[in-house]
Amino acid sequence: MINNEQALLNRHTTRSGAIIAALYHMDNPLKPASHSESFFSNTLSEPALHNSAQHTERISKQSAQYDLEELSALLATLNIATLHSVLQKRIRPTTTYYLGKGKIQYIAQKAQQLNAGVIVIDGELTGPQQRNIESLTHCQVLDRSGIILEIFSQHASTHMARIQVQMAKWQYLLPKLVGAWSHFSRQAGGGVKSRGMGEKQIEIDRRIARSKIASLRKKLDHIQVEKTEQRKLRQECFKVAIVGYTNSGKTTLMQGITQAHEAGQDQLFATLSARVKSIHPSKHPQILFTDTVGFIRRLPHSLIKSFHSTLQETLDAHLCLHVIDVSHPQCAMQMNTTHEVLKDIGAQHLDIIHVFNKTDRLDDPLRKKIIQKRYPDSVWMSAFSKDDIHSISERIWDYFQKYFCAASLRVHIQNSALISMIYQHAVVLEADYEQQGSVEFKVKAKISSLKKIEKHLIKTGGSIHIITKHAHQKSSLGGAYLM
Repeated sequence: MINNEQALLNRHTTRSGAIIAALYHMDNPLKPASHSESFFSNTLSEPALHNSAQHTERISKQSAQYDLEELSALLATLNIATLHSVLQKRIRPTTTYYLGKGKIQYIAQKAQQLNAGVIVIDGELTGPQQRNIESLTHCQVLDRSGIILEIFSQHASTHMARIQVQMAKWQYLLPKLVGAWSHFSRQAGGGVKSRGMGEKQIEIDRRIARSKIASLRKKLDHIQVEKTEQRKLRQECFKVAIVGYTNSGKTTLMQGITQAHEAGQDQLFATLSARVKSIHPSKHPQILFTDTVGFIRRLPHSLIKSFHSTLQETLDAHLCLHVIDVSHPQCAMQMNTTHEVLKDIGAQHLDIIHVFNKTDRLDDPLRKKIIQKRYPDSVWMSAFSKDDIHSISERIWDYFQKYFCAASLRVHIQNSALISMIYQHAVVLEADYEQQGSVEFKVKAKISSLKKIEKHLIKTGGSIHIITKHAHQKSSLGGAYLM
């Protein structure tokens, strides 16, 4: 019985040691000779396993073992030690216990021997499955989504992130209320004039959950309006979104490029809120970088929905830096997961530069050759190397050159406001103050910026002449205005 709103959210908080378990559907295929061949054979066209309540995709034993390693890392982020891991080969999960009843009884014995307080299933449990396992093992039972939600909850540091996580938690818990009370007790009516037995307890808790979700959604919509206004103010800036699997080095890369002070952390989901920083703030036009929430295999659907406003920063970008931990044995799967999430949020149309990070940890030169052959335009780097940071910064700057056109401007020397505007919205290549009563600038800028400058030139007298223009740009500039 849920006595208050917070009880639903606190249900999944624990600090006990854990036993983790997963299903696999087939034995391992023939192992390739090396990790390089393993990456080469793992094509990115394979579907990612995510957003599936009771997935029935064929998972190899090796893949399930990797999943358990990742689940153990997720638990470590919550300071929960993994005491034992269990694999079971089944065609599909059982409707009663997810795993077979015999395997659950074995897990119960192990939990008692190891004094484990929690059992974590690397899948997505229904409410009845979770309660059946708890009844048989006398341990708290969590699934993969519950663990991820708890990590998000602990790492949410901003008001917006906390609201997003709370809403995702309520959406996750709502369907698990089905069958939560075997007695189906009803609340008494409201006095002598009341009729009937009143509401069932499950109906009360569902109403609490739906009311809370509606309230949080309203707060989130209000914040979203503010975020939309902030994005409008940044329309003139070039925008780069840094995306990738969690713990791939996105925050460290952003810290290196923008010289920000937020050091990356070697843990999963260290970043939840979108951070926006500028590269070379003293130069114009600015390039803004957004470090978004990390992705993970089978990311709970409620989180994707709740964090849609945060992921919106990615959709507004001109360019995506897809950061990959090339030293990870499952980096191909992690790349695929990121591509699938980008597709889910409608960002597959964006230009992407693949950034293979943590090359200092890669000890297989053959693997590097194979990946470079597949991704010839990719960037290989270590986010801790200043030379590599400089190289990728130049690569990004070169990418945005296609948005620039060169122009010659003549401005009255006393028009300080317009001169300041030119330095703010354009890259000044030359400034000739030798002209009598005027300054002649040679600049590079976006067409939209030059149109803004042109309006002021018309009012104050001056001239603008387009020297070069990229083929894909269409200019509506009026031409030359003489002083």
